[in-house]
Formats: sequence, structure tokens, C-alpha cells
Amino acid sequence: MKKIIFLIAVISAMALTSFTFTVQANYSAFNKAEFANNGYDQVDFKDLPAIAQEILLREYDGFEIKTVFQNEKTKLLKVVVEEEKDQKTFIQNEEGMFVEQK
Repeated sequence: MKKIIFLIAVISAMALTSFTFTVQANYSAFNKAEFANNGYDQVDFKDLPAIAQEILLREYDGFEIKTVFQNEKTKLLKVVVEEEKDQKTFIQNEEGMFVEQK
């Protein structure tokens, strides 16, 4: 009887420990996504104002615009473009110019 109780305790401890590590791993992944976001929300290109669409099309002529993000507070843009399998990310500065993010 003692062996059965001990076995149940060991299995319970292993299950609890496994659950804890899973929760920590998921929380860590969530935090990385939050920090990578840096206040930018993804927006659809078609939802941008017409002037912003024109600027992006002119600025990135020859590139494929993959993703567009907009800062929640400043409304500045972050653009991910691709040219021949090479992805680059550009962030709009306060003067309206796009600077490549390293």
C-alpha cells in the first residue's frame, strides 16, 4: 500500500512540474512577441490612407511589401519588404523618412 501511495505522489509531482514548465515556456514566448511588437500593430495596406499608400508604393517600387505596422501613439509606420528572398524592415522617423532597421 505504501508503494502505491508513493507512486501516486511521484506521478502527481511529475505532472505538476511538467505543467509548470509548459506554462513558463508559453509565457516566455508571449513576452518575446510583446517586446518584438514595440508598440506597433499590424495594419492592412488597403486600410491605410491613400496618401500613405502612394508614399509606400513610390518608396518601395521594385520591392514586395510583405507587412505594414503602425505605431499606436505616433502613427508612424514600420514596413517589411522583400526583394529576391531578402527581407528588410524599415521604420519611419519623425521627419517622414524610412530608415532601415538593423
